[in-house]
Amino acid sequence: MPEKLERLCFNCNSFFPDTYEATEYGICLAEEVFEPFLDDLLIHGNFDNCRSLVQARRFEGERKVCSLYEEAEMWEVPDDISPDLIDQLILQAREEKGRKPTEYFFKDHSFAWLLEHDEQLQKLRHRYQHRSPEERRMAADHEYHAAIACQHFLDLTEEHRQTAAIPGEVAALAIDPHYAPALLTVGTYEYLLGRINEGVQLLLSLVCLPIETEDLAVIIDKAGRFLQDRKDFSQAEILYAAAIENFPDVQLFKEGHSCTDKQRSR
Repeated sequence: MPEKLERLCFNCNSFFPDTYEATEYGICLAEEVFEPFLDDLLIHGNFDNCRSLVQARRFEGERKVCSLYEEAEMWEVPDDISPDLIDQLILQAREEKGRKPTEYFFKDHSFAWLLEHDEQLQKLRHRYQHRSPEERRMAADHEYHAAIACQHFLDLTEEHRQTAAIPGEVAALAIDPHYAPALLTVGTYEYLLGRINEGVQLLLSLVCLPIETEDLAVIIDKAGRFLQDRKDFSQAEILYAAAIENFPDVQLFKEGHSCTDKQRSR
């Protein structure tokens, strides 16, 4: 049985060296920002299209791991194997690692549909469903904010990037179905994309979270304000009424309910 590897980024399946020369630095291929360049890096060994991004995101391989750590697979190579066969196996492994499953786009399909059909989201849900709530929240938080940070970086550097099929906020919700910021964001995305029922369902699910959820009152109120802005006063009223029933001591919900009534009567 192979020896257990030390939990360092260098030993993670997503760690990739920042050059094909000897180096102690690398990047994390689990970051969404590198998704458009996986074929270039893994199959063709070409850094040309993302060199500045690699330089900006690289880090030391001996860094302690994050919650997305997945131990790299180690091969036991027989002594009598030919060098040509080793090269062939390495190429096959690179191609498999760079293989993209059937790509579905969130703009075309609801979150619920993607959970049933998208291989990447299914893997995320399966990977974290038996983790502790704290681990799921940390992983979802990382995915959610990494997507925002990467977009800011690309905007500043004007680095070319294709639109991601699955936004980081959607991936975060796959990791943790109770992550409030993602429920709010994905719910509003669904609504704006014309999937009204799916969006409202996600927004209403916020009132079922425990009161100790970080910033829950503010997030629920943002959902209510969003529905008010869309002039969907019926759903806004339902949201605030449910919030008041579940959290009767939170004054913010009573104010939101009152505001909805005033806007409806104008």
